[in-house]
Amino acid sequence: MKRIAFLLATACAALPGGAQQPADDAAERARISAGRRQAEAEFEEAHKACYRKFAVNDCIGEAKVRRREVLAQLRRQELALNEVERQRKSEERLRDLAQREAEQRERTATPPAAPASAAQEQGGREAAQAASPASRPASAAAPARAARAPRTPNTPPQPDTQANQRRHDQRVQQAQEHKARIEKKAAESTRKDVRPLPVPP
Repeated sequence: MKRIAFLLATACAALPGGAQQPADDAAERARISAGRRQAEAEFEEAHKACYRKFAVNDCIGEAKVRRREVLAQLRRQELALNEVERQRKSEERLRDLAQREAEQRERTATPPAAPASAAQEQGGREAAQAASPASRPASAAAPARAARAPRTPNTPPQPDTQANQRRHDQRVQQAQEHKARIEKKAAESTRKDVRPLPVPP
């Protein structure tokens, strides 16, 4: 009984008060686990001692109540510890999200320097070519510039759009064929002669 009271007193004193370090959490969990083992061992001892007494059922009932109280106290401590850990992890996730969002905003706010300089170089080349009509005839330079103008340097080529369209058309055709087969089977099944019921005597 004194051991259980001591265990309860230490359990109450060790309730987590704020955010703890992961090492403190591990030590606290180890202490809770040791407290559970001790409570179970004390219950087993009390259970055995109860069989030497006259009122066995009352003694076992009291031992169970004591064990339940100790385990409930340990469970409350464990739940409080879990809640603190959950809050700490949640705060870490929120900090990580805020940091990622800040980095994303920073990336979108400052455009990359390399594509801008490449576009300026291309514009400079086009201006130089337009300024030197002696190198090319005017009629040949105009279509070449017009062909280069709509292209953007960051647009990826999309060669598989035609393949996607072909696959889509093929699936539509297969679906139509399947539907036609089903309709044909349904029409054939309705055409079968159905014998009438025999005439009652």
